[in-house]
Amino acid sequence: MSKKKHHEKKHHEEETKQQESIENENNENVDEVAKQNEELQQKLDEALRAYAKCENEKKLLQKEADNAIEYAYEKFAKDLLPVVDSLELAIAHSSEIEDKAEAFDKLVEGVELTLKKLLDTFKNHGIEQVEHNEFNPEIHQAIQQVQSEEHEDGAIVNIYQKGYTLKGRVIRPSMVTINKK
Repeated sequence: MSKKKHHEKKHHEEETKQQESIENENNENVDEVAKQNEELQQKLDEALRAYAKCENEKKLLQKEADNAIEYAYEKFAKDLLPVVDSLELAIAHSSEIEDKAEAFDKLVEGVELTLKKLLDTFKNHGIEQVEHNEFNPEIHQAIQQVQSEEHEDGAIVNIYQKGYTLKGRVIRPSMVTINKK
């Protein structure tokens, strides 16, 4: 073989080896990219599953909150039912008594007991009557001023309508008459 051919053959062999080396390197790179792509796809799937789980839990919590709001007054309503029962009994039994004076007395007694039951139910749910010791514009509404020697200036003379608080917050102020000297 001539030197030239030998040199060409050697050069060709070297080029072939370089191409094979490049192809092997490319194959390794392709394999590495494919592996990274698969890992990324797995992480994306995990993230999507976690997101879906969070969304489902969010919907469940919202549904529970909606139910809690919808049925928040259930206990209060149940506690008021005995008051309604007492009033219905009072009405039903009042017509059975022939002596009207006795019927009136029994009716008043029944109404007083029912009112006590209602106020106890209110108290159990944080609803309390406003105190009337001295005038306080935050819990009393002065609807009239009168002059009275028996009371101090600005004192409550008469209560027209009792006020109520719900857990310390005024839900209705007392309507009162105050003394103005």
